[in-house]
Amino acid sequence: MLLCHGTAAWPQGPPGSYGEAIDLFRAGQDDLAVKKLAAVTTYEVQQGRETLFTAFASKQREVSERAAATMRAAVLVHTERAFAAIARDNQREFRDQLAFAESYVDKLVAADHRSPFARTWRVLVLAFFHEGRMVLAATQFARRAHDAGGDSAEFLLALGVTEEMAWWIHHEEDEDPGMKGDLKDAERHYRQALILSPDLVEARVRLGHVLLLRDDVEGMKILAQVGERADASDRYLASLFEGEALEKRGDLAEAERRYAAAVSLIPTAQSAYLALAHVRHARGARAEAAEDVRSTAQASGVGDISDPWFLYSRGTASRGPSYLAEARRMIAP
Repeated sequence: MLLCHGTAAWPQGPPGSYGEAIDLFRAGQDDLAVKKLAAVTTYEVQQGRETLFTAFASKQREVSERAAATMRAAVLVHTERAFAAIARDNQREFRDQLAFAESYVDKLVAADHRSPFARTWRVLVLAFFHEGRMVLAATQFARRAHDAGGDSAEFLLALGVTEEMAWWIHHEEDEDPGMKGDLKDAERHYRQALILSPDLVEARVRLGHVLLLRDDVEGMKILAQVGERADASDRYLASLFEGEALEKRGDLAEAERRYAAAVSLIPTAQSAYLALAHVRHARGARAEAAEDVRSTAQASGVGDISDPWFLYSRGTASRGPSYLAEARRMIAP
């Protein structure tokens, strides 16, 4: 969470504890804001929302703009409380809080169809869903959040990720996430995202991966486009996926080279080490394979997130902090 300077409450804002909760969030006191909001009744929230809607409709530009900023802050504090409720397995509160957030966003979008805040909030919520691997909820939310005027590249990326995550959980982890996931749909979303934003490297890496999962050789060509200027994590994943595809085809020597390249990029990541050990063992280099396993097993102080594959498996969750920071910049009047 990024801290931002709060602004004084203003006459057209929500009265009482509800307004205080919003002001606390704008001041960067997120935990306190969520606790304060928890003490506010549904009736008080509804009354405060009507106050804001009335001010937002004012013909006085300053009043309307200040109301809009407060509404944006209200969206974020309700969203924070909604996902805090998920952590407590309180589905009803989650739905109620997210519905309040959506009601504000709908009002903002009605006034500005291309609202930058609304577009950022949508991908932020999808990132939260991905973090909890809530793919069915993400799909249901995305249907409501779809922009009839054209989705952003980041939103399309999140749609593709949702399909890919669901497919992986269903097929590779043998669990039921509530939906099977469709790699063809994931491919379509990634391609659309790249049309809008050719520099969106994550979409390119994921496109290459889903193509390889479908045994489409174009996946290797797509991953080869992840150049030296890309982040080390993206190049690591590209090498890892290339190695996996080559190993499946029986080209163990080339697979070993790709896995070794991944290891050289991020030596603390475990996935590439284990893949390298596996392919070396298959080639008969058992001593080297054992050393690879030993290297990753003896590593200390290395967290899961040091491996890009862990972040990859959590969809767009790693993008959440940047989306939140962007949304927070838009809550000041």
